[in-house]
Amino acid sequence: MSIGGFLYWQYFSPKLAEQQKLSLNGAEPTTVAPPPAAGFKAELPHQPIQSSGEGTLPTPTTGEHSSSQNAEAEDKNTPAESSETGTLSPTATDPQQLITELNAFYTHLDQQAYMRDFGLKEPSKTHFSKLLQKLIDNPPVVIRETDDLLTLLKNTAHFYRILDKENITVLKGILDRDRKSFEQILKTFYGLTYHPEYLQKEYSLTLPLDALHDYAAFFLNTIGGKLYLFRRDSASRMTVSYYAILVIDRANQEGNNPHGIDLRPAIDSLIEEIENTGKNLKFRDEYLDNLYDLKEKYN
Repeated sequence: MSIGGFLYWQYFSPKLAEQQKLSLNGAEPTTVAPPPAAGFKAELPHQPIQSSGEGTLPTPTTGEHSSSQNAEAEDKNTPAESSETGTLSPTATDPQQLITELNAFYTHLDQQAYMRDFGLKEPSKTHFSKLLQKLIDNPPVVIRETDDLLTLLKNTAHFYRILDKENITVLKGILDRDRKSFEQILKTFYGLTYHPEYLQKEYSLTLPLDALHDYAAFFLNTIGGKLYLFRRDSASRMTVSYYAILVIDRANQEGNNPHGIDLRPAIDSLIEEIENTGKNLKFRDEYLDNLYDLKEKYN
């Protein structure tokens, strides 16, 4: 059976998706729902793959915190929009300001009832900094991914393998309940990648540029990375793709594009997707302005 045929069989057959469970070094394949972690009160059912790319993440269903009224109230208090927690500036470039913005989001998470349901044993800032370092230290395979089936399957289950099911459950809960903050937080963190000394001092993060290049290449140029984005909601997919393009462009500017990625197809595809389906993106105009500049640059 060809690799393409296997992927269709594994990921797009509803009947087989219910019957099959693969285990790669203890990881569940992406079509299998990760069970709630021991000690976690919230239950977040796994979302099936949706070919439209518009899937939404599940909402915790524990007690009073599962009500739509509470969800709406918490959405109104996210750092990206609330003056009470400190509005996140979309144009902040000073590294200390970026740190203030990111820390405000971590403080916001620690104050949310749904986060207490997950029972983290340390503050969000500490916990998620450790997770980020774990991802940085264990990048996906981006070269010769399809040479063997095992490598391909490991790539499709990359985040489950590295972060484990408990942390995936927590991250899904955050993306569901604080979705409106996603674009701003990703923008803030990307700004901090230009200041690695601040990341090290404030979050104990060591972030080599090679790791950034690997993850950008993973999302733009591998089957595993594209399948991962395909299963996310459209806004998350477009935002991650945008910053992946910026990372590779930055590598080109520095004369260090180790994977030799041609950005032109990714730029054209993302421009079309944002123009057609990205009307609700917070920074839509900024994305399009920069993408059109890059299109002119590379054509």
